[in-house]
Amino acid sequence: MKRLLASLVLGLLVSSAAFVEAVPYTYVLGPGSSVDTSGTSSVLEMQAFVNPNLNNLTFSLDVGQFHSFPFARIGTNESWINADDLNPGTVTAYIDFVNPDVTQAVGGTSVGFTGFLDFTQGWKLTWNDPVVVDYANGGQFTIQLSDATHSNGFWRGPDGCEWITGTITHNSTAVPEPSVLLLLGPGLLGLVVFRKKFAACCVLREV
Repeated sequence: MKRLLASLVLGLLVSSAAFVEAVPYTYVLGPGSSVDTSGTSSVLEMQAFVNPNLNNLTFSLDVGQFHSFPFARIGTNESWINADDLNPGTVTAYIDFVNPDVTQAVGGTSVGFTGFLDFTQGWKLTWNDPVVVDYANGGQFTIQLSDATHSNGFWRGPDGCEWITGTITHNSTAVPEPSVLLLLGPGLLGLVVFRKKFAACCVLREV
């Protein structure tokens, strides 16, 4: 009986973990996403505008699936690329999640450029990604932001903005706490004991 009970409990634990792994995970973005461009103030000064529709953006993913969304627009108001603008500056994006409850930073570098006797001017933004995020008990996803380039010619400065796209890839789903799963063991034990007593009672009544 003990071996049977142990096998049942173990099977329940394994099947519960497998069930959680198979269920799609629901991501929910929060209101706190932002882009910090203060690191570009002494070079080509960039400005960013986060998509206002990110708050409560919800999507469910199975393991291996991904979801992309417009994250922010970024650009500069400077009308000309000067010598100091050819130096790189730092940009940091913060992606806020309600579920899981994390805010993840993604760093990047922006830099201005010129070409063909300065007739062509523009800027380029490159992110340091992908960034792997671990949460809860074995849950994991990856964040990637799209690089961006903006270029103008005929003596026009690098005006205008480019969209940055965010992509979330679901790597693994969190499994329940071991203590939670172990609570199912006593319940199963009670069920077995109850069934045994019930069977004995039926035998006595038949006699």
